Amino acid sequence: MSSTLYGMNRSLPVLLLLVLFLSGCGNAPTPDAQQGKPVVYVEVERAKKAPIVATTSATGTITSKSEVKIIAQTEGKIVKLNVEEGDKVKKGEVLVKLDDSILAAQAAEAEANMEDARSVFERAGTLFNSKLISQQDYDQSKTRYNVAKARFKYQKALLDYTTITAPISGVITFRGVREGDIAVPRTVLLTVSDPTTLVIEVTVSELEIPKIKLGDAVKITVDAYPQCAFKGKVRRIFPASDPVTRLVKVEVELTERDERLFPGLFARAELTTSSKPDAVVLSNDAIVTSSTGQTTAFVVEDSLVFKRELTLGIKDGTRAEVLRGVKEGDKVVVVGQSALNDKMAVRITKERS
Repeated sequence: MSSTLYGMNRSLPVLLLLVLFLSGCGNAPTPDAQQGKPVVYVEVERAKKAPIVATTSATGTITSKSEVKIIAQTEGKIVKLNVEEGDKVKKGEVLVKLDDSILAAQAAEAEANMEDARSVFERAGTLFNSKLISQQDYDQSKTRYNVAKARFKYQKALLDYTTITAPISGVITFRGVREGDIAVPRTVLLTVSDPTTLVIEVTVSELEIPKIKLGDAVKITVDAYPQCAFKGKVRRIFPASDPVTRLVKVEVELTERDERLFPGLFARAELTTSSKPDAVVLSNDAIVTSSTGQTTAFVVEDSLVFKRELTLGIKDGTRAEVLRGVKEGDKVVVVGQSALNDKMAVRITKERS
């Protein structure tokens, strides 16, 4: 009996080792099971190459590059007014006619005085050559003729001002008088704008000016047609910055003619500050920004996630260019980052297109 017990005692350590070995080989825990953490379910997108454009937005009012205010040069009753706001006119077309009866009479009188003075001056020339009058008499007749001639030119100019023609072809955008009104000198009667030369003057931060170039494409929208986008380009950058606001004026030219656009409309312009035709881009959902401003992303490889620090380039509002940290084709987490740490196990539930 003692020999039997002795044999059993010798076999117990071997049995215990065998049980422990079998239990270890038959149900090996995953890394997550060892840590007591479940697999995290995530959604991903692939980093891809695509064009990206960064813009800055500014607002302004549409005006005409070619706009002329027609101002009365002489006083008179308006006896004819052929146009109103919205009418199209051609250069040289008569727009306003003032009563010229008084000025016409004054011009005729001045012309008669001029002709009389001319005759006297011509006779004085003949007499002076014959030494029948003095140099002083000759000079006086010449002066009277010159004065009469200048007076006639002045009266003729006032008479000409009673007929007002269009200085350019365009559209009447303002009419400040009506037929029968008295035109007063230096008051604006009409404004003519050329609708083929529309521009928008906007202000941009001086920090963005180095990124803006003449001829850059500009996307333009107006509140009147919120669903439409119109094309423009940078025409001029003013060489001065406001010392208070630190803003610089930029003139944007509309490059396509559209009957819906006219001076006075409020407009928004998106100016290109940088662009790249084949950047590696990620959506903003894939980029995690810390309180210190550091940007990271979680890349999935073989059911594990790896935290990558990112260096970003151009941003367009919904996407960003990745200069370092992620390469084209990488699967990057867009949903579920808050539950992730480096080298955690994950399961992809959806890959965004």
